[in-house]
Amino acid sequence: MPYAIDTAATIADLESAGVEPSQAKAIVHAINGAVGDSVSKEDFRELRGEFKDLRGEFRALEGKFEELREAVDHKFVELREEMDRKFATKADLAMLKKELTLHIVASQVATAALLFMLLKFFG
Repeated sequence: MPYAIDTAATIADLESAGVEPSQAKAIVHAINGAVGDSVSKEDFRELRGEFKDLRGEFRALEGKFEELREAVDHKFVELREEMDRKFATKADLAMLKKELTLHIVASQVATAALLFMLLKFFG
C-alpha cells in the first residue's frame, strides 16, 4: 500500500545520519518512485488554490441566486398588490367566483356534449 513521506524531513534525517546531501535526495527520490505518485506540499497548495477558486465561484452563484430570489419576492409582492387593487371588495371576489363557476359549468357542458357525440358515433 503506498504511503507518503515528508521528503524534506527524510532528507534531513539521512544527512544527519551522515549521508551526503545529493545521496539523501537520490534515496528519497527513489523511495517516492517506488511508492508511486505521492502527494507533495505543492499538490496541496494547488488544491487549496482550486478550492479558493471554487469558493469564489460558489459565492458568485450564491449572489446570483439571492438576486433571483429578491426578484421573485418583488414580483410576488407586485402581483399581490395588483390582485388587491383588482379584487379589493367582497363583491369583486363574489363576481370573480361567479364568473369562474360559469366557465367551469360551460366546460363541463361542453365535455358532456363531446362525450355524448362520441358515444353516439361509436356506440
